[in-house]
Amino acid sequence: MNNKSNRKTGLARLLQVAGSGKWLLIASILLATLSTVAAFTPFISVYKILSQLAQMASIPELIDKDYIWFWAEVTLWAFISYGVLLFASVMLSHVAAFNILYNIRMSLAKKLVKLPLGFFTKRASGDIKKVMSEDVERIELFIAHHIPDITSAFIFPILLIGYMFTIEWRLALVVTAVFAAAIGMMSKMSANPKMKPVVDKYLRIMGQMNNSIVEYVRGIQVVKIFNRSTKAFERLNNDINNFKTFSNDITKKYAPSYLGFYLLLSSIMLFIIPVAVTILVNSPSYSAYIPKVLMFMILGGGMFFPMLKLMWIGSMMSQNSIGIGLVDDIIDKEEIKEPESPQEPENSTIEFKNVSFAYEQKTVLNNISFRAQENTITALVGPSGAGKTTVAMLTARFWDINRGDIVIGNKSIKDISVTNLMNHISFVFQENMLFFDTIEENIRMGNKTASFNDVVNAAKSAQCHEFILNLDKGYKTLVGEGGTYLSGGEQQRIALARAILKDSPIILLDEATAYADPENESKILESFSKLIKDKTVMVIAHRLSTIIDADQILYIDEGEIAEQGTHDELLLKCGKYANMWESYSKSRNWVLNTELVETV
Repeated sequence: MNNKSNRKTGLARLLQVAGSGKWLLIASILLATLSTVAAFTPFISVYKILSQLAQMASIPELIDKDYIWFWAEVTLWAFISYGVLLFASVMLSHVAAFNILYNIRMSLAKKLVKLPLGFFTKRASGDIKKVMSEDVERIELFIAHHIPDITSAFIFPILLIGYMFTIEWRLALVVTAVFAAAIGMMSKMSANPKMKPVVDKYLRIMGQMNNSIVEYVRGIQVVKIFNRSTKAFERLNNDINNFKTFSNDITKKYAPSYLGFYLLLSSIMLFIIPVAVTILVNSPSYSAYIPKVLMFMILGGGMFFPMLKLMWIGSMMSQNSIGIGLVDDIIDKEEIKEPESPQEPENSTIEFKNVSFAYEQKTVLNNISFRAQENTITALVGPSGAGKTTVAMLTARFWDINRGDIVIGNKSIKDISVTNLMNHISFVFQENMLFFDTIEENIRMGNKTASFNDVVNAAKSAQCHEFILNLDKGYKTLVGEGGTYLSGGEQQRIALARAILKDSPIILLDEATAYADPENESKILESFSKLIKDKTVMVIAHRLSTIIDADQILYIDEGEIAEQGTHDELLLKCGKYANMWESYSKSRNWVLNTELVETV
């Protein structure tokens, strides 16, 4: 992919993106041009034959049959050539499209692994998937199928008008004038500098409506349970109305230009016939002029569909440009900076030194300092939105901090290569991603060089070996669509097996038991004992009973460390942690109590 400063637009941008495939694209355009010439040749043959027949109409025996057969053969070979050339053009455009898709997706894949991990928490995975799948596929559709079409739609009218001037320049001027008026009418709309903001707004409103529809469908159970209609789903209702209103306004605004363009092209005969009749009446030879009139009636009608196709493909080009723009938007993102002289951590001790971090102008952490000693457990607790998860994410360098320093093993994480940093850290999230692959390969993601026995031992440590064996294909069972679907607790244990197999010296746990049922929770907690042995652990917990034995507990509140100490020490302070523990203890002892009231 090219640098932003050298970036072009439209078809030229496609050639930039294409890389070596641009020559296939250029060859496809040349072949499409030749196929268009071949497709136009029968019109010439028809005119030649009509002229011959008109000249010899009064004396049939003087008709040059060889001349007619010659043009008939030319027409036959033109059709054959057209088919061969168009087939070759389409084949090359498809090959070029696949090459371009490969280049784009590989560029995106290489770029994504260089972006800060925070990019993926900020941007929905569905958005990234849409760019890599739908938007890139739209580019493929345009290149593979529409490049030959747009070439033909552009070349064919030029050939028509050019040949018309060789037949009868006066009628050709009429056609050219109508043609120019139609193009001018459409250009007035498409070339309007206010058009781009209109298109951008249309796409934005449509995107908002689509997002609301997805949200509504996902929440349909809640809507049905509470017997609510779509009108009660205010956001969806508003977005649909906004889309309807905007679409109607745009249609009313630009309908006259489109209607004028359509009427001019479809009624071109109304302009040709009066002029043709006038010339015919004043012509000294009807027999010589009639083929010209007939030919203009044929060629004039042939202008309509290529021009409509050109206009339609023009809109496709705009959508294609938007797709490339979304791809470029990711390509232009600032990459995480690698150190010039990478250093190796001396141990797994984590230290925050006066760390401050703001996310989109909002301060999340303010002057945080603490030390998580090697082979100890540090628990992060506090209210939602206090900054606990941000502390863990910054440790893994999801983002670069604004002020201060984060040190692992006496080395700033900015001086540790990203690959090395990732080798030192395992992150177990609340929701863990399992790939569409076998369970064995999902676990082996933690260590690609691990043997099958290592995978099994990790699964046993994560308390998931037993349920894996109960599956139809055991460790070879596919996960996801086309395979098996695992429960949340089972997925969590597979993720823990992956982390155990990776055997990193630092473990970051983000409320890993949040969605587990009691049975799975006990098994997950048993897995933790295997995972955290001899490791530096930072755990985010809402279930305070799981972290009472932590070496230190940090109570995070409004981006600052409000309290720090062991469980017993913090209880003695009777502060915020003690209040949280009291509330937590009450919630654990709470039961649903009902009283039966007998009515007489």
